Amino acid sequence: MPLYVDESGTPGAHSVVFLHGIGTSGWMWWRQVEALSDFHCLNVDLPGHGKSNQIAWVSLADTADQIAAIIQAQATEGRAHVVGLSLGGYIGLSLLQHHADTVQSAVLSGVTAAPMPNRNWLRPQLGLMSLLMRNRWYANMQAKALNLPAAMQTEFTDNWLAMSMDTYGRIAKEASEFSVPSGLHQVDVRTLVVAGSKESQIILDAVDAIPRLMPHAKGGIAPDVGHGWNVEAPDLFNAMVRAWVSHTPLPTQLRTIS
Repeated sequence: MPLYVDESGTPGAHSVVFLHGIGTSGWMWWRQVEALSDFHCLNVDLPGHGKSNQIAWVSLADTADQIAAIIQAQATEGRAHVVGLSLGGYIGLSLLQHHADTVQSAVLSGVTAAPMPNRNWLRPQLGLMSLLMRNRWYANMQAKALNLPAAMQTEFTDNWLAMSMDTYGRIAKEASEFSVPSGLHQVDVRTLVVAGSKESQIILDAVDAIPRLMPHAKGGIAPDVGHGWNVEAPDLFNAMVRAWVSHTPLPTQLRTIS
């Protein structure tokens, strides 16, 4: 069964693939696909999420293989610009490692460069999450924390409740142990690694660390926003993506790190 892809925008234009975060689905990019409708947009629901909920999550590498197949089959000339946030950012890094030939450029937000220091607490955290994940009040609280519009809060809650604990646990474990692949130093794809200024320190550190490993990469910090800043500051996020994929100067509000 193939992953669900919402295709929109302008056929024949350069393709942009959007990769969402854990517990959400392609709906989280609604402001981006609207603003970038002059591009050919491929908005993917990842394994275990949204309309791909019945497809089992295996690993970052397996998902990157599936995204590469989508790009080769559906993107203009078999290549695409890739935009990923959180889980989507990790998949983007895996895609660069294994399928760089399918990627024209990448914008990756909210990722780490080294294993998380508190990963020994993952098992008890997963135990707590197994109790919370099935509660609509908890999902609603998470949605409100992201400052989503009412309709999108409902979408978030429905997606969150539909995700299995097995999917959540597999992804959380792999993300907590993630280290940037050493092979990225050979990847010459233009890559922008970004984060909101209110992110955790380990994510802010990655904005500097990952570009140092790659020949054509840059880091950037968005002011006064957190993890889901494509929703918090969509105008800045959209301007950043447009600039990066179009080879034009990045927005001045974005503090860049060379």
